[in-house]
Amino acid sequence: MALNRDLIGKEYPAGTYEVTEDAIIKYAMATNDDNLWYTYPRREGGIVAPPIFGVVWNHLELGKPLFDPDLNVNLLMLLHGEQDMYFKKIVKPGDKITTVSSVHHIEDKGSGEILVIKLLSKNQNGEEVLETYGTMFIRGSGSGKKKEEKKEEKKEPKLGEPVFVQEVKVKKYQPYIYAEASGDHNPIHVDPNTAKMAGLPGVILQGLCTMAFAHNAIINNYFGEDPAKFKRLKSRFSKPVFPGDTLKVVAWEIEKNDSVAKLYYEVYNQKCQKVITDGIAEGEI
Repeated sequence: MALNRDLIGKEYPAGTYEVTEDAIIKYAMATNDDNLWYTYPRREGGIVAPPIFGVVWNHLELGKPLFDPDLNVNLLMLLHGEQDMYFKKIVKPGDKITTVSSVHHIEDKGSGEILVIKLLSKNQNGEEVLETYGTMFIRGSGSGKKKEEKKEEKKEPKLGEPVFVQEVKVKKYQPYIYAEASGDHNPIHVDPNTAKMAGLPGVILQGLCTMAFAHNAIINNYFGEDPAKFKRLKSRFSKPVFPGDTLKVVAWEIEKNDSVAKLYYEVYNQKCQKVITDGIAEGEI
């Protein structure tokens, strides 16, 4: 059954999440990040949340549109294709974050449909802290007709030498650790039988955990470990990641002036296969 286009623009009731010190530290540890901004409570001024920590409260609100019976989403056929996050203000323990989710875009791709969910988050002072666009592909819900689309040449960024390369080892129980910290208990990440029923050899790592590895590498290697400088992170998930994999985050500088920089990045597994493609990161310098 096709997605209900009448729901484009529909907003769902807001949800509120209170940020705690324990939740911040737990999330940082679950993504193998020991940056003292997130993990050392005795730091002057106290700890702050990693910018990508917003996936924790977003996860609570994403379900409202996805489980809306009027939208007709077949969750068994859903793939998380892309994530684009704009970081607007640092979040600290004690902040109360209110998030509104909405159906931003639906598009027929023939073999399935693209569903884009927007999540806008504000703190207790009404200040925007995070704007997120999650792109889902719903297999089998499209018209079945291959649409004739005007092909535009994809402009590949001009890449020189990488500004950094960092390896990350995926721990044996990483999907379970990340599930506890993020709230993402999708069975394909924590139940081997469900994963095999979905055609996978075993549990796979949450895509947002792989994205967090890239987030950590970029902040720590390029932005001087300062999360306040980080303003945007976009990922396209291209291949599953498994426990025990060794990942390599590679980033190139594609734009830079006196105040801001833009990076292009990719993440590879030990077989040199891309698991994240077309990555974009932006921040202040």
